[in-house]
Amino acid sequence: MDDWKLPNYAAARGDPEDAGGADDDETLLAGHDHDDSEDEEKTGESSMLGSRRSMKSSFWMILMTIATLAARRILNSGFPYPYYYVLLIQLGAYTCVVLIVLLAKLKHFRTARRKPEDEKHTWLETIFMGFRTLLSSSIGAVSILCAAQAVLHFPNLPLLAMLPILTYVSDSILFRFAYTIHLLPRGQSTSLRKVYRIVVIVFCACLAIYDDYRLNVHGLSILLASFGLASLAKAVSKAGPKIETKGPQSWETPLQTYLLAGIPPLVLAGVATMKFENIAAASAISQTWTVLYRVMNLGPGVVLQIVFGSSILSAYPFMSQEHVGGALEEVSDQARDAVASTLQAGFWTFVIGVLGNETNFITWTQVIAFTLIYIISIGPKHIAYYPPRFMNLLLRLFRRRPQPIHAEPWQFSVVLISTTIVFAILVSTNTTFWVDTIAYHRNLGTWLGPNKLILDTMYRPPELRSFDVVIAHSAGDSVESIINLVNTYARHYSIGHLAPRVKVYTRDPTFNLSQTSPEYLRGDFEGELSVQTLRNVGGASSSFLHHILYSWDNFPVQTMFLSTHSMTETLLPLLHTRFEEYFVAAGFPIPDALPKTGFLNLGDHETCWCGGCYDISGWEDTFHLVPSMWSAARPESKKCESVLLTYGNNFITTAARIRGIKKEIWQLLYDALVNEDKTNAWAHAPEKIPKKLPGEEGKGRWAKGQIYGEEDSLEKPYLGHTVERLWGILLQCSTGEIAWKCPSLEREYRTGGNKEDCGCIE
Repeated sequence: MDDWKLPNYAAARGDPEDAGGADDDETLLAGHDHDDSEDEEKTGESSMLGSRRSMKSSFWMILMTIATLAARRILNSGFPYPYYYVLLIQLGAYTCVVLIVLLAKLKHFRTARRKPEDEKHTWLETIFMGFRTLLSSSIGAVSILCAAQAVLHFPNLPLLAMLPILTYVSDSILFRFAYTIHLLPRGQSTSLRKVYRIVVIVFCACLAIYDDYRLNVHGLSILLASFGLASLAKAVSKAGPKIETKGPQSWETPLQTYLLAGIPPLVLAGVATMKFENIAAASAISQTWTVLYRVMNLGPGVVLQIVFGSSILSAYPFMSQEHVGGALEEVSDQARDAVASTLQAGFWTFVIGVLGNETNFITWTQVIAFTLIYIISIGPKHIAYYPPRFMNLLLRLFRRRPQPIHAEPWQFSVVLISTTIVFAILVSTNTTFWVDTIAYHRNLGTWLGPNKLILDTMYRPPELRSFDVVIAHSAGDSVESIINLVNTYARHYSIGHLAPRVKVYTRDPTFNLSQTSPEYLRGDFEGELSVQTLRNVGGASSSFLHHILYSWDNFPVQTMFLSTHSMTETLLPLLHTRFEEYFVAAGFPIPDALPKTGFLNLGDHETCWCGGCYDISGWEDTFHLVPSMWSAARPESKKCESVLLTYGNNFITTAARIRGIKKEIWQLLYDALVNEDKTNAWAHAPEKIPKKLPGEEGKGRWAKGQIYGEEDSLEKPYLGHTVERLWGILLQCSTGEIAWKCPSLEREYRTGGNKEDCGCIE
């Protein structure tokens, strides 16, 4: 019995990557030398294949991380053209493949030979394969376009980066359905033994999405459509009879196939760009990029497309050959590597990405959900090998020989449980600390300003028990919009004890006071209501400035400013919820004795860099008012970096903040908006107005209904768009805390949030 030993645990399990780590002193029965040599040869071959597979998946992970981050950075940095961005990548990839294939053909031009008949497919097979390739590629092209849109419109990068694992969930559903209706070749396993992974992953993903306080339903829908279309493209590529390859396959074969498969993405990206985007502006911006900038930001996406056939924000391209359920249900090493690469690419994407211009927290619910997804997808047996692999990594760094990894003791039950628990704790705590502490405080360093607010603390309102609701009624807006605002806000219980007064300023020339009396406008509101007609000049912002200037000595403690122009049936309940969740009314009878809302923007907000402000709508600070108004509101601050833009002309503020700024500043903005002498008004100076490029007419931001869809005029000056975005800056409530903590209008609240998340409390 001493002449032989039992095989180790790894060999008994049949693990190919661990079977090669047998003890050096292991002996075999006599006469098995030849078998031992064969086993060693097979083990070495398996190890080599595993190493190549690992290198390939690592290369994909690096490319995917860089490409996704590059797309996120470009699309959110004044280049909101996702279809054009995809077009540039597809054009670069197709051009490179054409050149490579052409060079290869020229190299073998003299030695080229005609294929034998037995190495050729029949005409029917060729037509079928071509049609299947084009159809699959077309569906995949739409998936790529959707993914690019999601990168632009999905606010929360950590959640966005971790969701591509749902592609494999979609694979399982679509492939099982296609297999059931006999669209896929027979012979694959249909076992349901691992289907619990699908259920757990879907549940955890739904939990993480539900807890996203910045959730954008439109962005989420596009993202899920991208995953579903990617799975459908794979299913179509396998549908129908299985046609075996004929003849020898060289490294050029996939590239030659891409010459056909790359046509639909190129064509569809071009069509989408021409139909839905401002190609003139996108082309003008891209032409300013240097060669190095193009290589750094487009190169990873091009290489990813050529080598792996993948796009930004996608799962590892895995096609199951053993199990119809795909990567999550297959138990092979290839499937596990694909899932691990997808999850690790998402992890590194948000770990690096949050150090950029991202302003999103990640909650404990989301962290735990994605930690569970990783554990369920990869499995404790694989996680248990992380400690020895990490130790070997350290040994390699110090140029020491790595130690062989055996199954014992890492695959024992106690070790499996303990390593999985420790892994879960370390990943969740460090991820939360990295995003919610390190990235958060790093970003707060760009929000500069005085430690002390500039408030007019000496002002006392004529009536302590008062609250004004100022409504700006624009030309073309219905009278019912005024009634809706009065009934929604003036009658609200939170300000009922302050005897609210409503002041309506209308710039509608058709508004007839004799036919539309204040009694009609008040609806069920029983307080004071007055209407004043103003000249139709300057827009809603000028109505607010008019009220500020002519009520300078009669402000109540708090004033609400509302605009009928930005109010819709969909938006009104969202703004009302924001008001209910985050507004704090002034106390009575001593307003300054208790905390109260100093500024609260009821609409959305967006961050930008002070020196060159722009947003996704196409607006840009051509008047350079952002830095100048920042300095005017904060005379002691010499530097301005990150600022908060407000939208909608719907906000609440206090008299102390309004009067904290010199009256001349408000007068300057008001005069610019209402000056009817366009030839001498700086608000309408040609050098201040955004420039329209040749070919931009009626496209992008110049299209009807967009921000610059109408010409600059006295009634609707372009300056009004800038003043609308300046209220938070002027009223000293442009802070990093709000940029990070305030939820989207659709989500209404943040887990663990408070009243200061969306406004400034005094």
